[in-house]
Amino acid sequence: MSSKFERLPKEKKEKIINICIEEFAKNGYEKASTNKIVERAGISKGILFHYFGSKKKLFLYVFDYVLNDVEKKFDEYIKEENSGDVFDRVLKWSLMEIKFASEYPVVYNFLVKVFISPPEELEEEIKVRYYQKYNKYLKILMENIDTRKFRNDIDINKAIEILLFTLEGIIKRFTVMYKGREDEVIKDINKMMIEFEEYITILKLGFYNP
Repeated sequence: MSSKFERLPKEKKEKIINICIEEFAKNGYEKASTNKIVERAGISKGILFHYFGSKKKLFLYVFDYVLNDVEKKFDEYIKEENSGDVFDRVLKWSLMEIKFASEYPVVYNFLVKVFISPPEELEEEIKVRYYQKYNKYLKILMENIDTRKFRNDIDINKAIEILLFTLEGIIKRFTVMYKGREDEVIKDINKMMIEFEEYITILKLGFYNP
């Protein structure tokens, strides 16, 4: 992180960051143009690299900024959700994703491109950041679950594992399906969530008391 960039006025910092998000969201890491970024930001290329050192460091700075901002927003959403039903909780979190995608389409598109088609040279660093957030929200997801609804002959821990395996499988399938056409995710997100809800409903019927 550039200490000199951090000392810039907030308005100027946010302008540069937002321009970077738009450029990376539109073109991905490899095709994103730092020339276009500096032209729109009204700064020289030398100044941009004086702040960040390289395109890679610029991208990771923007990625960390977006992740932290999304985390704050998602934490606010979660405060409104206190269901002890793990299946309802998963579905409502999915609706939060739709809400976020509709409110912040450029940011959402940026993240979709990063996670579905991560730049090869940054893949490991992106994975580390992803799993840090994943583990945080997995822990929250599992807190204070109401187990009374589960059938008596069901091993609750295994049922939860099956739920998580299902979620992971769906995410991987969508990742393969939309690789190379990440811009279509926002357009198809409602259709994706309907399919996701169908899987959750099937699991719920199998695990819960009638």
